[in-house]
This record gives sequence, structure tokens and C-alpha cells, in this order.
Amino acid sequence: MGNSDDINNNIHTELGRDLGLPSALAIGVGTMIAAGIFTLSGLAVRNVGSAAILAFLLAAVVAIFTALTYCEFVSIYPESGEGYFYARKTFSSPLAFFVGWALFLGYTSSCGFYLSSLSSYYNEFIREMPLESLSGLVILVGLTLLNIKGTKESGSFQIVVTIGKVVLLVWFVFGGLASLDIDDVLATFSTDFVRISSTAAMVFITFFGFSAIAASAGEIKNPVQTIPRAIFISMGIVTLLYTLVVLVVVSAKLTEYTESALGIAAKQFLGPIGGIVIIGGALFSMLSASNASIMAGSRVILSMSRLGHLPQKIGQVNLHTRTPVFALILVGVMILIFILSFNLEDLAHFADTVLLLALILVNVALISHRWKYPDLERPFRVPLVPLLPLMAIVTNLYLLSQILHHVFPVIAAITCLLLGEFVFLGWKVTQLEVSAPSVPPSQVVLEEPATNKGDFRVLVPLANPDHVDQLIELAAAVASKNQGEIVALRVVEISEQTPAYHESAFLEEEKLLLERARSRALQYQVPITLLIRVGRNVAQAMLETSREQNCDLIMVGWKGYTSTVGRILGSVVDDMVSNARTDVMLIKLVKHGSLQKFLLPTAGGAHAQRAEKYIASLIEFWGGSLTVCSVESPDATTDVINKVHERLGHIVARITKSYGFDPESKVIIHDSVTDGIVRESENHDAVVIGASGYSVYPRVLFGSIPESVAKNSDRPVILIKYYQPVKSLMGRIFEG
Repeated sequence: MGNSDDINNNIHTELGRDLGLPSALAIGVGTMIAAGIFTLSGLAVRNVGSAAILAFLLAAVVAIFTALTYCEFVSIYPESGEGYFYARKTFSSPLAFFVGWALFLGYTSSCGFYLSSLSSYYNEFIREMPLESLSGLVILVGLTLLNIKGTKESGSFQIVVTIGKVVLLVWFVFGGLASLDIDDVLATFSTDFVRISSTAAMVFITFFGFSAIAASAGEIKNPVQTIPRAIFISMGIVTLLYTLVVLVVVSAKLTEYTESALGIAAKQFLGPIGGIVIIGGALFSMLSASNASIMAGSRVILSMSRLGHLPQKIGQVNLHTRTPVFALILVGVMILIFILSFNLEDLAHFADTVLLLALILVNVALISHRWKYPDLERPFRVPLVPLLPLMAIVTNLYLLSQILHHVFPVIAAITCLLLGEFVFLGWKVTQLEVSAPSVPPSQVVLEEPATNKGDFRVLVPLANPDHVDQLIELAAAVASKNQGEIVALRVVEISEQTPAYHESAFLEEEKLLLERARSRALQYQVPITLLIRVGRNVAQAMLETSREQNCDLIMVGWKGYTSTVGRILGSVVDDMVSNARTDVMLIKLVKHGSLQKFLLPTAGGAHAQRAEKYIASLIEFWGGSLTVCSVESPDATTDVINKVHERLGHIVARITKSYGFDPESKVIIHDSVTDGIVRESENHDAVVIGASGYSVYPRVLFGSIPESVAKNSDRPVILIKYYQPVKSLMGRIFEG
């Protein structure tokens, strides 16, 4: 984090859109025609005989439902990251991370399954290795390096290998269909639907290639049209081939059906040479599936890092290769762990568990997304929403239920998912207070401590010379009441290219403003510390000062509105309010004489109660009065008005008991809450408003009413946010 080159690499270097429809088909077909057909076909026939065809078809139907959901999402968000990216646009942060993490585990465990299958075939038919998984590990290193080299190279490789293995499978099918005996097919057809469903759950991994296509959307040309075509064409090709291959494997009438059954059947039907060719095709199939999974898994990681759910460094795209090098290395390491930790069948069940959970949530996301964004343009629309996504959810849940009796891989999958979520939440909690700007910390270039340290510290950042006297006077009132001190801060903002400098002439010029603040504070006999910081982000410098000085309140002058697009209070103030771990007081300052009469619109929430405390400090310091009020519609019934009066009475009683003075109360009758407060403010010297109490999202704490009041009232307006550690923590987690 720091230099501009890093930032450019992280943010501006884009993946190359080098892949067309053939490459997209190759990714889908290459992922689906792989270990699933060469190893799981034999295991499926072992379980349910020729009913394995039905198991594959059932898995395909379940996958089609979710594939439709993917097509709609990719037409809206044609970016790399697929299911995770869709969840990120729909769900809160922890749930979106869960989807991304599940997909990452799914892709890497699937690749581990493919490479373990490759090792199994290599040891069975070519040469037994001293380490059972050695051949798969060598291929893993090679594929990782190939993907690091570039997308175009790996995409071209994918096309060549995929075409080759489809041709070989067609040859195998034609060679074996001559021996097909329908009586044998019918005789071995299992009618045990539970076993068929369990087998469908096991082979579901073979149809997940449609997701790999969407995962590479950021590198596919014209993704809105290309990806739906690629998904449905590839699933059609694969389903047909799977059906024919299972028929041929059944026709072989083997004495034992293992993960090597297809290779043995190939030798039987095509002779030794043909068998060797098919076995070679199997190895290349597993190779291409592994390559596609590595590509897809790295793109999910890339998307997660760019959207704040993993460190930015992991998603950095190399300027020369235009590939996410760190993400690819992470994917490679994870695949290595899976290969060394699980056997072949357990890897399939592990992958199916995490992938099914992810797909369930992606379908939930579509229903939620339609509800949240009803007017959003959707070039591809899933028909019969929410019915079809609900069918996808139910069928995925059913397949998931068929895996649960495989205790070890299921427990391992759930453990990995929960561990990842726990680490993510812990990481989010420890993030820097201002995480958006990737800039180094600010530097203290001058500090003159107060002669007498106080227990309560009020941080006052000073920017506008016209507001110095008023801000220091308000800060002195609060500090005096709490036996505290003022920390006056001057932040000098510099650009990325400008070095921090400490020349004495520069410091003396900046110190003039602080000397004025010290003179004013000493008039009220309040200790004051002076600080000058140099940094590249003002909000970050303010928050660093608050933390280092153990401040209890940040008091900031504010113009009362913002014209910054996408901001609520203003660019600096938004970041500071969102991330401050202390109370915040924003003050719209206007020239209005002394502050004696305060107006507090309140519903009795925690922020308004904290506002009562600060108003009490001001009244004790200057004298004066407080009116607590609430705005009600002219249509409100007598019962409603009476309840409001009763609530205000309780607030008045609490203030009297806590602070020793008697406020007035008033119910304002007006159609508009904002206009009612603004009109009543004409009878007072200042309006004090607490943050909204209903949201854990920091950026919406103040809502639109306080800003509208500040913008339209000609009186000083004070906005107060009470720092609540648990709620603030939840806000940082769920917003990020």
C-alpha cells in the first residue's frame, strides 16, 4: 500500500477480453467433460447400473435451473467473478463473502479432483509413480505457470485440448455402441431412486462447467450474448455425450466398475491401440478441466480482492501478463492441499457440498435482486421468477441432502466454510479506519502538548480561518464541563507525488491558525494541544489523530450540505463519520450571535440522548434553554398526539434529573418533518439533531432529514453521532 505504481496495478490494469464463443465453449465443455466422465461414469454404474444415465440427467436438470440464473446475472454484470460478484451486488458483506469463499473452495477442490483422477489413470495405465499423486502435482505446477503467462495462451490451449477429447469420446462411443445390448441395459437399471439421487449428487460436479464460463466473463468478448449461448450449447453437448458414454460402459459388462472403468472398456472395444488413445484423451480431458478450474478460481479471488473481501495485493493484475499472479499462486497452493488431503471420492463430495451451497445462495440472490432492483435493465430474463429460482433452490437442497451421509467430506467442507468466514470477519474488524484510499499514514510534523492534560479530549480539525473562534468556543464549552482539553489539528493535504516536508517557514505559516486557536482556548481556561499533520487523505489524518490522542469527541465544522456525487455529507466528512471510533459533532456554522436557545427534535433514541449531554454542557457554559420537540402530521389522531406529548414528557423528566435544568417540550404540527423543524428553528438560536438510530450502516446514520434541515435553516445546526462500539463494528463489517 503506498506507491502509485502499486495502485495502478491494483486498480487500472484490466484483464484482456481475448476469448470468443469457441473459447467460452471450450471452458464449459472442457470443464464438464473431464474426470466426471472418465472416472465418475464407472463409479456411477457401480452404484446404480445403467440408471447412471438417469443420475446424470437429473444432475443436468438441476444445473440448468441455476444456469438460467447465471445467464440473467451475467447479462447485468458482465464481469469476472460470477456467482460471488452477483452475491456482492445483492447481499450484505458476510453473506457475499460466504458465496465467494464457497466458490473458491469448489473450484480448487474440483481441480484437485481432476488432478487426482489424472494421477489415478496415469498410475493404472501408464506408469506407477513412487508418489501416487506425483503426476497430478507436476501438471498442477505446469498449469499454474501457463495461466500466469497469459489468458490468451491458456484459452487457445483450452480449445485445442477440448476438441481433441470430444473427438476421442465420439470414437469411443461409436466403437462401443455396436456391442450395445438393450436387455443388458434394462437388466442393470436400478429402480432405487434414493441411490440414483445420491449418485446424481456425486456426479453434479461434472456439470459445474457452466459456472466456469461465467467466472471468465471479464475476458470474454461480448459476454452478454456469448455466455448464455456457451452455457446452453456446452450443457447440451455434454449431456448427450454422458448418456452415450454410460451406455457404452454398461455394454462392456465389466466384472468391477471403478474410476478406471472407461479406460478398461476402451481397451475392450477399440483394442490396445485404441484403448491407449482413449486413455491419453482421458488424461488430456482432466488436464483441460484442471486448467479451466484454475482460471475460474483465480477470477473469483480477483473479484473478491477488488471488491474489498480479500487484501488488494492478492487481486493485483500483472502489468505485463495481464493476469492475477498472486491469485493464481493462491489457487495453486489450495489445490495442492486438497490433492494431498483427500481421496478421489471424498474430493467429489467435498466439491459438491460447497458448490451446491453456493448455488443455492446465488438463486436466492436472483429473487432478492429482482425485488431490490425492479427497474434495472435485464437483457436476459429468467422466466417465471421466483418459481424457477425456487425450483433450483429445492433441487439443489435435495442433492445436498443426498451427500450428508458422507460424513468426512461434508464435515470438512462445512469446517472450511466456517473457518473462512471467521477469518474474514476478524480481518474486517482489524482493517484501517479509512480503507478506501490506499495511502500511507499521515505524519506529525509539529506537536505542542497542553500544559495540563485533561481526561476528556475534544478533537477540533481547523480548516476555515473564519470558523476558528466559534469552533474553539464550542469545544471549550464541552471540554470545560468534562474537565477536559482541546486538541486543535491542522491537516496539510499533499498529492501522491509531493514529498512530506518540514521546512520551518512552512510550519510557521500553518502554526498561525493554531496560535489563534490556543489564544481563544486560554480565554476560557481550557488546556489545548496543537498539532500539524501532513498527509494524503484528510479524513485518515483526522482519524489517526483521534486514535493516537485518545479523543472522546471529534468536532468538525461543516457547510451544511454536499454537492459531491455519491456522497451524503461530503467526501472528507463521510469517511470520518463512517469510521470514527468516538462521538462526532458536525456543526454548520453561521454568524448568528450567542447560542442561548436550543431546539432538539427527538424520538428519544441513543444519539438524541447523547445530544442532550452535549447541549447540557453548552447551556451550563453559556446559560440558556432547551426545547425538545417532535413533528406530527395534521392528520394525526388525538391519541397519537397525546402519546407524543407523553413521550416528550418522559424525555423532559430524564433531562431534568440528569442535568439539573428544565427543558420545554413542543409538538410541531406540519406535513413535512424537515419544514416543520426549519420553521420552528426561527424561534431558536441553534438546532441540534442526533443521528438516526435504526441503521448499522454508518453512511446512512444521519439520513436525509438532518442534511435538509442544515441546508434550509439559517440557524447553526449541530449533528451528533453517538459512538456505539458494537453497532459501529457491525456497520464496518456489513457495509464493507
